Amino acid sequence: MPDKLIELAERNWHKPSGLIFCIGAAILFEIVLLNSLDTKIFVSIIIYVISLFIVSAAWFYSNRYPKTANGKVGFVVSIECSSEEENLRIKEDFTDTLRRLLKNGTLGGTFHFIEIPQHLAAKIKDNDDATNLKVKTKAHFVIYGRVRLRPIDGKDCHVLELEGLVAHKQLPQEISNQLANEFRELFPRRVRIPTENDLLSFNFTSEWTECVAKYIIGIASALSIDLVYAEQLFRDVEKKLKGTTTDFPIFEKLRQRLPIRFAEINKFRALVSLRVWRKQHSQEALSQFSENINKIPEGVNDDYDTLLLRGIEAFLLHRDMKTALSCVNKCKKYDDPIWHFNLAFLNAYNEELVKAIRQYRICANYEIQPITLTEVEDFLVWILQEEPNKYQFHYCLGFFNWKIKGDILQARDDFNKFLKCCNKGEFEKEKELTIKWIEKIENQIAEQEY
Repeated sequence: MPDKLIELAERNWHKPSGLIFCIGAAILFEIVLLNSLDTKIFVSIIIYVISLFIVSAAWFYSNRYPKTANGKVGFVVSIECSSEEENLRIKEDFTDTLRRLLKNGTLGGTFHFIEIPQHLAAKIKDNDDATNLKVKTKAHFVIYGRVRLRPIDGKDCHVLELEGLVAHKQLPQEISNQLANEFRELFPRRVRIPTENDLLSFNFTSEWTECVAKYIIGIASALSIDLVYAEQLFRDVEKKLKGTTTDFPIFEKLRQRLPIRFAEINKFRALVSLRVWRKQHSQEALSQFSENINKIPEGVNDDYDTLLLRGIEAFLLHRDMKTALSCVNKCKKYDDPIWHFNLAFLNAYNEELVKAIRQYRICANYEIQPITLTEVEDFLVWILQEEPNKYQFHYCLGFFNWKIKGDILQARDDFNKFLKCCNKGEFEKEKELTIKWIEKIENQIAEQEY
């Protein structure tokens, strides 16, 4: 009889009824014991209250969710099992293996691995529950689901039904959806593992989960602008895949996508360096910009952003007009004003002002972001300071301020500077146009004053 009571208490300990049962059992035991000792009623009441507090505190402590340590990346695994035997098998062959793989990597010290007990794992049924679990544990990554033993094709199989959740800073909905789709595509959501080969299969599933988890956390870290940690995670996955000879489709996809992720990191770093250069015009910032551009892996350097950056690098570092023009011309399939501005600049540098103005006219039809307008104008002003003999950029600045920025007073000043700088016999057609444009601007000014 006592054995059955103990078993009942253990089985129901984490339920409210278990708390009530244990409190009742403790007090009953103390009543019998204290009565035999003929303890005074006042002392007995104090002992009952202390017992009530201790049992309640132990119950609440055992039902609390563990929390991620400060400065660590919380990695939570919550898997509900159909039996205690199944729970032990999952713990030994899957959860412990996953814990070891995460801890053994070069970034093992950054992870805080948390395994949710069965009585709490049983409460995690859907994405909302998992989100609450992520908040309560302060985790960055949650694997949740269940495992069942089922006969399939005449063989007993462990059926793992897993889902994952990754924490990231608030992102635009489109980017958030892309991250979720990539997660669903790569993550081992439903796996059948025959019982006769379960150890090997569980180990493989753990390796699969580890790679995908680090890859997805790496993306989330990059989107949260933690580029150093993101790159370290991607390097961990890359190293893991190099040591794996299997042609498993998910591993192949990861091998194909890692160069893209590295390219994104280096593009972002290049953009940061370029912004620094725009403000400081320092050689150090320019060198960092070039270094990051040249880290972009071969085969993933023909996307729009990379082409723009490579074109800028070719001009800024080497005045390599051929390469710069080649990069910009490859962007013509994109409906975006930036490459038109870049092409206008390069045409103007080559003294092909008709072509340059044609590009500026196209840009005038776009809705341009204020930051872009500032960057374009600053770049034109910089080249005039850097190479005063390229005075044709006063002409470009005049048209830019007139037709795109809408600053007619500045446009008039720019056009007058162009006329003042022009040498005899140079840009004759442009000088004629400039005179006519200044006249139109003067009329606009007069109308506004009137």
